Amino acid sequence: MPELKGICFEILGLVMSFRKPRYENYQLSYSIPPKTMVAGMIANAYGHGEKFFYELLKDFQYGVVTLGIRGKFKDLWRAIQGKGVKGGERAVFQREKLFYPHYRIYATSKTFLGNIQEALRAPQNPIYLGLSEELIEIKDSQELSLKTESTDLVDTMIPLNWMSKIADMEWRKSLEGLKSFLPPQVESMVVDYRVNFKGMVRSKREPEKSTEVLVISGGRFRLKEKIEVYKGIENDHILLF
Repeated sequence: MPELKGICFEILGLVMSFRKPRYENYQLSYSIPPKTMVAGMIANAYGHGEKFFYELLKDFQYGVVTLGIRGKFKDLWRAIQGKGVKGGERAVFQREKLFYPHYRIYATSKTFLGNIQEALRAPQNPIYLGLSEELIEIKDSQELSLKTESTDLVDTMIPLNWMSKIADMEWRKSLEGLKSFLPPQVESMVVDYRVNFKGMVRSKREPEKSTEVLVISGGRFRLKEKIEVYKGIENDHILLF
């Protein structure tokens, strides 16, 4: 893998939720922010319209390291099923939320790296990740060169088809408690959409590409053999998706 120029930054907030698609009345959350939501956060901060989001997403790679979560809970809220349709009924929904989540994000792009830097340095809109009312803080943003290293350790996320390569799993000492309520999880994440624009109006978007991953939030995988991964700060070892 070639050396890459990238950006590293931390995000933290009181509450975050990353809704999994296909869940309605009980809306589960991913344990880490998916690629589409991180790209959406950056595009919103950049403030150049929705079209930029889809352009960024096609040229965007990211990695995540969990630095902290204090817990998770369920939030109840009322909405109208069939909104806009005569006879729509009110219903109560449950949404899973993460309490005091804290992540380190790695982002790279061949075309839009400068735009990402500008968005993080001088955001044009309030910064949120997931729901618009869940504001977050961005800190310690820095440029870096992601160099490769041969290692048997990978933080947070690996392709699902690598399960047979796992020798062991471990958590950061400060996050040992996470394994009691956030064990390794199999996740399917959308990474690109199919959409057409006529001027600034877009068609209904359809998921075009997804990836299946195994996530160990707050921990890392030890593999049976060494592979080439990118080395970040504080001894992070990441794959980019």
